[in-house]
Amino acid sequence: MTGDDGGEGDAAESRRAALRRIALGESGFERATVWSAVGFALAYVAFDATAAVGVGSAATTGSLAAVTALGAVAFAATGGGAFPAILLAYGPFAGTLLRAVGPEPYVSPFAVGGPAATAFTAPLALAGAVAVAVGAASAVVGFLFSRIAASR
Repeated sequence: MTGDDGGEGDAAESRRAALRRIALGESGFERATVWSAVGFALAYVAFDATAAVGVGSAATTGSLAAVTALGAVAFAATGGGAFPAILLAYGPFAGTLLRAVGPEPYVSPFAVGGPAATAFTAPLALAGAVAVAVGAASAVVGFLFSRIAASR
């Protein structure tokens, strides 16, 4: 083994470590899980609160999407990785889409005459797709912000 072989191995290990840090973050699955659940609950009831003051459903949906995206970027910039950012974004998007395109609020699919299960699963699947897109983009932007801040 020559000196170059050890340097290449160290560089490859460094790249793998960087990719793990980007994908999984320094910390964050626990925080992302909690904020995802809290975001789901807050997004779900935000429609009731905004309707009480006369704000329409479309404005509420847009506002919640923007706040979720900014939160995911901030989370990723402070050490959260791509997968935790996706998890964090899923909860608020699921709550938002359940209210925006889902069945009547606060109705159980198990109740007599309740909506079909697909009325719940379709918005949740869409929320998953949106969370993957927004979470991954947020992780990239957050990582870039953290690198810029570290260089100053």
